[in-house]
Order: sequence, then C-alpha cells, then structure tokens
Amino acid sequence: MACRGLAREVAARGHTVYFVLPRVYGNEPRDPGVHLIGLNTKELPISDAELQEMLFSFAERHGDEIRKMLPFGAYDSPTLTADEISQNLDLIRKQLSRQIQANEAAAERLLSGGYGSDLVHQIHLYADFCSLLGKRLKVDLIHGHDWMTFPASLGAMVQSGKPLVAHVHATEFDRSGIHGNRYVEDMERHPFHRASAVVTVSNYTRNIIINRYGIAPEKVFAVHNAVEVEEQVAPASRPFEDRMVTFLGRITFQKGPDYFVRAARKVIDQNRNVRFVMVGTGDMYPRMIELAADLGIGKYFHYTGFLNREQIKKIYGMSDLYVIPSVSEPFGLTALEAMSQGVPVIVSRQSGVSEVIENAIKLDFWDVDAIAKAILDVIGNDELHTQLKSGGLEEVRRISWANSAERLEEVYRGVLA
Repeated sequence: MACRGLAREVAARGHTVYFVLPRVYGNEPRDPGVHLIGLNTKELPISDAELQEMLFSFAERHGDEIRKMLPFGAYDSPTLTADEISQNLDLIRKQLSRQIQANEAAAERLLSGGYGSDLVHQIHLYADFCSLLGKRLKVDLIHGHDWMTFPASLGAMVQSGKPLVAHVHATEFDRSGIHGNRYVEDMERHPFHRASAVVTVSNYTRNIIINRYGIAPEKVFAVHNAVEVEEQVAPASRPFEDRMVTFLGRITFQKGPDYFVRAARKVIDQNRNVRFVMVGTGDMYPRMIELAADLGIGKYFHYTGFLNREQIKKIYGMSDLYVIPSVSEPFGLTALEAMSQGVPVIVSRQSGVSEVIENAIKLDFWDVDAIAKAILDVIGNDELHTQLKSGGLEEVRRISWANSAERLEEVYRGVLA
C-alpha cells in the first residue's frame, strides 16, 4: 500500500516509475506513469538465453549458502530443518533441469512472491532478475524498499551504475528486538552504507538507523507515510451487543499483542460488556490465545486470522476503538486506516505514526494500566468517543501521499545532484 501510494504520486509529479514485483496477478490497480513489472510476465526485456543462464548460475552460487539458512521466525510458519531447506533447493534444481524456455514459465514456477519456507531462495532469485533488469531499463536511480529487496536493489545499482535510495519501512530491530536475526541485520546494514540516501518512514526509525546501524545523519531522511482515504463504510452489525475493541496487525513481538491482552484483563475487571477482536496472524498467534485463556478472559476474545481489504473495512465498521500498542513501530499505517474509517485510535508513543497525528490517545506500550484506563474512557464516554472520531477523520484527510512524494522528490534531487 505504501509503495503504491508513493509510486503513483511520484509519477503524478511528472516522473516515470518502474514498479518491479516478484509477480503480478493481473488485477492490480494501474496508475498513470507507473509501469508495473511482474517477473512472471513475458514482457520482460530479458532474452530466454540470458534467463536460463541466470537461473542455472543462481542455483550454483547460492546452493551451499541456502542449505545452511534456517527460516525467519517473523515471516515463517512451520519451522523447517536444514534438510528440508536443502530439499527445497533440490526441487529448484530439478525445475531448472527441465530446460525452461519461457520467462513466464520460469518465474511462475520459481517466484511466488510470498513468505514461505523458501524465502531466502526468493530473495536471491529476485535479486538476480532485478540485476538483469538493471542492465536493460533506462533509469536515473534505484529505489529499494526494505531488506527483502535490498540484494535486488544493490544488483540493479551495480548493473545500471545509478545511485541507490534505500527505503526503510521496518528494521530487524523493530521486528525482533536485540535478539534479531543477524543475517537480516547484516543484509540491512550493508545497503544502508552503500546507498546514496536512506529514507525512513518516521523520525523514530531515522534515529534507529543513525544510532544502531551507524549511518551518517546527513544521508538519512524521514518521509512519513500517508493513507488512502477510502469511502467510509456504514456501521456493520456484529453478533453481540457489547462494545468492540480491535487489534489489527501481525501478531508478533513488534506489534505488542501481549500488552493488548494484558490491558484487556484490566478492562474486564471493571467492564464486562466489552469484546476484544484480534485480526491477523503471526508467530505469537497461538501464545495470545493461550495468554487470554490463562488470564481467564478467553470468552471475551475473538480471533479472525488473516482478512482481506474488504473484510478489514467491515471490521472497522464494527469497531468502537482501535488499539495498537507497538513495542517498536516505524510507522503504523493501520492507525491512519482506522481513523479514516471513523474509528478512535490508541497508539503507542513508540510508533512513527504518533509523530503525525494529534487526534488519538498516545501511551507507552508497556503501561498496561494506562492503556486499560484509556480503553475504558473511550468506550464509556460518548463525548470523548465522538471527539476522537470526528477529529481523526478531519486530520487524516490532510495526510496525503502527495505530500510524501513531494518530500521524496527532494531526496531524489539531492541524490542526483
């Protein structure tokens, strides 16, 4: 959503944008000036011979490295053994041995664009594809978004000879704290130093890049995210009369779901006419179900799993309050989405979005007493609820991707100068 908003508005300022994805499905929205390139299409400016040579080279270069890698917890579901990862690589080798003749068939089989057990394969294969594109596409600069695209960004930078802008939506430190995956941290750190500029989604993240990754302050620029203000949905009926408090996001360390559950326990102690809904999936999902049960509030919780955009809008239409007590949140786009749907918001001070909004309650993620009190205040005070709802709606309409693109264009001009 963020990449699409930026690409559309950068193009609207008179520039040409090549938006390169592992795959496209054909139903993506199209914007003037934005050329959406999926590596699973036949229209790539790459010959069959180049493609086949690259694929065989990929398997030879990355085979030993990939065999040693274990999955990344924040993105993976079942834990795989090194032998299972090796089997995945062998499957790729067998696919390559079939003498793939068409671009579409190659990427269709090998680039899923997902977060499966072969994530490391996907990252390196995507990088090789983008390196080939770097030779062919006539561009002025490369703009890479987050660690999974950084090898591709560096490859395109080297092949094109053009400068790199590395965009940080979240760091491994945000996702996992001080015990993060060292491989991922290194994959972040190297491009930060090689890039001509580093763009962060908040000043909060800018400080992390400077202080934790040792990047010179003069090359790190904060460009805040925005939101698509969609038509507000009508209030949706729900299967209970109680108030509804919603958590929406990856159920993982970074988002602070355990603080949400512990605050809920304190709310229930004072008001039993409240239901708590957790939307999303993640590595902490089973533990949150267990935690609610251990605290004796399991019957007040509902878990939806993953929802699509239309289903999420329906959830917003049911919600009386949205709470996201993130431990370390570079931005927090869902808070703006909730506000755009007329839902009052409680966010942690440890989030980038707190830098750009005023009509929300901001608290420290660890202060479950304060979070519980704020929830009780909002659902129990109609005047406060209406004030946060109307003020949030008015405020979010002023936070536009056009403003973000204008700031990003300034970074581009500085790099090219």
